[in-house]
Amino acid sequence: MRCRSLFPLGLLFFLALRSVTATAQIPTPASVLGHNPGDDFYLADYDDAIKYFHALAASSDRIKMFKVGKSTRGEDYEIALISSPENLARLDEYKSIARKLADSRSLTDAQAHELARTSKVIVHIDGGLHSDEVAGGQHSIQLAYKLVSSQGDPQIDAILNNVILMLWPTINPDGQNMVVSWYHRNLGTPFEVAPMPWLYQEYVGHDNNRDGYMLNMLESQVVTRTEMEYSPVIFYCQHQTAPFPARIWIPPFADPISSNISPYMRSWLNVVGTQMSAALQEQHLPGAISQDEFDNWYPGFLDFTHVFRNEISFFTETALYRYATPRFYTVNDFPKPSQDLKALTMYTDPWQGGWWHLSDAVRYMVAASMSVLDTSSKYREQLLYNRWQAAHDNIEHFKHAAPYAYVLPNPQADTPEAALLAQKLIDNGLEVHRVARPFHANGIDYPAGSWVVLMDQPFSGLAKELFEAQHYPQAILDGSAKPVTLPYDVTGWTLPMQMGVRVDAVTDPVGEDQRSALELVAKVDALSVTVEGAGPTFVLSHKPNASFVAVNEILASGGSVGFSRDEVQTAEGSESGAFIVTGIGREKLLSVAQKYGVGAVSTARAPQTIAIHKARVALYRPWQPSIDEGWTRWILEKYGFAPESLYNAGVKAGNLHARFDTIILPDMSKTQFTDGFKPGLVPSEYAGGIDNDGVASLREFVRAGGTLVAFNQTSSSLIDLFGLPVTNILAGVKSDQFFCSGALLRIEVKDSARPALYGLPADPIVMFERGPAFAPKPGFTGTILASYSPGTNPLESGVLLHPEKIEGQAAAIEVSYGKGRIYLYGFKPQWRAQSHGAYKFFMNTLYRYDEPPFAEVHVAKPADTDKKATPASAGQVDDDDDFSE
Repeated sequence: MRCRSLFPLGLLFFLALRSVTATAQIPTPASVLGHNPGDDFYLADYDDAIKYFHALAASSDRIKMFKVGKSTRGEDYEIALISSPENLARLDEYKSIARKLADSRSLTDAQAHELARTSKVIVHIDGGLHSDEVAGGQHSIQLAYKLVSSQGDPQIDAILNNVILMLWPTINPDGQNMVVSWYHRNLGTPFEVAPMPWLYQEYVGHDNNRDGYMLNMLESQVVTRTEMEYSPVIFYCQHQTAPFPARIWIPPFADPISSNISPYMRSWLNVVGTQMSAALQEQHLPGAISQDEFDNWYPGFLDFTHVFRNEISFFTETALYRYATPRFYTVNDFPKPSQDLKALTMYTDPWQGGWWHLSDAVRYMVAASMSVLDTSSKYREQLLYNRWQAAHDNIEHFKHAAPYAYVLPNPQADTPEAALLAQKLIDNGLEVHRVARPFHANGIDYPAGSWVVLMDQPFSGLAKELFEAQHYPQAILDGSAKPVTLPYDVTGWTLPMQMGVRVDAVTDPVGEDQRSALELVAKVDALSVTVEGAGPTFVLSHKPNASFVAVNEILASGGSVGFSRDEVQTAEGSESGAFIVTGIGREKLLSVAQKYGVGAVSTARAPQTIAIHKARVALYRPWQPSIDEGWTRWILEKYGFAPESLYNAGVKAGNLHARFDTIILPDMSKTQFTDGFKPGLVPSEYAGGIDNDGVASLREFVRAGGTLVAFNQTSSSLIDLFGLPVTNILAGVKSDQFFCSGALLRIEVKDSARPALYGLPADPIVMFERGPAFAPKPGFTGTILASYSPGTNPLESGVLLHPEKIEGQAAAIEVSYGKGRIYLYGFKPQWRAQSHGAYKFFMNTLYRYDEPPFAEVHVAKPADTDKKATPASAGQVDDDDDFSE
């Protein structure tokens, strides 16, 4: 007996010694990086994080590193898989099981129960994607160390036994490197906490979290593709900052929430949040708040779109001062309603003030992440089974409820856009079928080549979310459910409306005979197009957006292009304003047409044209970064317009017409445009806007024959800065008189003979987002390009309060100014690279005409004139200003 009792004691001693030795061999962050995550005045960049993660992986069998893609700037995306060695050895098996449960169709209820009982739950946690919210990337390092180094901790052992953690050091590698470099550059100077004067993700900046379903950016594609490979049950993204003075915002979310999300996911979002609240309280971390201002109505958040694939997707917002610089707060710094420090139902333990260090934010984030992992471990089986139920229930629902399917007909006005939309669905994990022989539905025979989305599939709620019109819950808007809270983001995004694509909902069940006409596709095939007819002159329709990139390639190849003056026959039908191509061989034309999916017609007789050349395009790029500029630049580059970035110094240098034909001014406030960053806030080379000299240069540019294109709020600014005879009828209007934070509105094209409107339908739908609406004043010469129909609510999707304010008013105006033109758009024709159906509004302006289509008509100038524009007198006009048509 004695000998038998000593053996276990010896074994325990050996295991304990091995545990101590193993722990001692795990490198601390400080031993690798020279600092602890969260140290004041120190930030680890992405390269530092990867260096540390690799040091961990070299010393422990609890972590493996994987490369999953490339960032826009070429950085390797790496993620860490952290779990028990036994789980990591079976990683591929558990990934396969996760995908089976998520799909549901190959499993019976009993099989799903058994897999849920025996498998492991995969959880995504990341270090955030908004790179100036710096604590997330530091938290990832600390969380990895905690999980890998804590040998013998019962909570962590249980987590590693039940959970496989996908830990992304950050979702934005480029941005983390940029922001850390900027902070270290300015550390110890007057600009230590200065904002960075460029976007922290190429093109999109903060909107990297608005690309969740369009997947325009490489980063969005990498994240989504990896999520679908691993199929995690939970997707948790770190953000900053919390509603002040709270220290961390956590779920539950504020209303509204989409009914297209599985009720299992909606319920688990609340459970995760309440578990997190209790965990924070247990660790004496006060200041957690829920609901408040954050909802998840918009499905395009990259950290939320996954919820439509039945992942419990959410974020938290932890308090932030600036970078790694600490700050002390007193109660007097708090908003007055919070100074009483009284508890609320969703703010149970108010923060009392004091020092706030980066280490505090890291500690809150690690605690919240540990809570998510602990919840996942404790409820592993239920989470996995509910994942199967969500998919299974969705399939059963759409077997018996409309819409039973959606059809994207081929051909249609812009067939390449329809094909792109079908591919976007595939990229989001939805199944798309191609019609192999005529498909009969809705009393229509849809031709072969059309695309069908059957709704009895696991993630079809996303298709419904993207295809149907959005209707915001009226109880929230009228205050019957609670006090009115106006939306802070867009409220309508219906993709077919935005992209100008016809999508038909199938309202009757789809039978087996109908299904036999369909074939599942993994990728949308290139469109089959030809060049019909004979002759040296070719005609391309102006309706497909793809025609623009085709035309730009033709021009670059030495071909000649013009707009047809009269109606001509195209592959899409009869239209005026079609692209007429000469000076290029049939073989080359066919190659370009097939590349972009645009059919062409050849003719022996060349129609009358307005000869065009690609304009020399400049895009204004403020040092106070503009997300709208980034999106615009991405689109222009994608379509081959090759814009040149025009900074403040370039604008103020003058002589713009010698360098450019068209200048685009993206959406921004007047202060951002004219004033920029205040002197002393950033280093001097980044301070200021275009100021008076820049305004004068722009005015001279247009007077000399240049074209100025302005989007949204910038259009309103130009009215004052150029003294245009136009009124913004929404200037100064309060939200109780008119409100639209982002919705899809229908407008009417007023003069389709204008080249600026070629290719557009008679009543396009545009994204209105806190923009202006116009009314001409006496002395106006120009053209109303589009307007809101009088007496008709223009709303198609989303929220528009008091539509009568804009009914009958102009939405887009072309103003004659000297020898040039100014285009004012009271909406965003390129919104988040989603509003493809409105692209022609600005792409048509990016050509210069050898033969101007407008005759000059001089009109009387306004009586009040001033030679120098100032912010106060910006609406006044120089003596030699001309408003001409």
